[in-house]
Amino acid sequence: MPETTGLRLKVLASGLHQLATKCEKIAGELAADANPPSISTSGWQSSAATARSAAGHAGKDLSSIATRINSRGTLYDATATAFTRTEEQNTRRLRGLVR
Repeated sequence: MPETTGLRLKVLASGLHQLATKCEKIAGELAADANPPSISTSGWQSSAATARSAAGHAGKDLSSIATRINSRGTLYDATATAFTRTEEQNTRRLRGLVR
């Protein structure tokens, strides 16, 4: 297990929102590529059928990946919103203590 002593990670809500936007963009691009290309039939029926089947499976896999990336982006966005709310609540509490 790597040693993490002394390492810090600064998480900003704006960064999480940006990450969510990137995930949504990537998911959209992947979803667009998930549709398998049309393969016309030829004298090589078995090869065309195999290629069509492989393209269909690859499209399903790509669609699944796009869905997971999109849901991850949604979670990042929700986390950023919750992070911002918590920071705002903590700021109000601190101001209340200072008064």
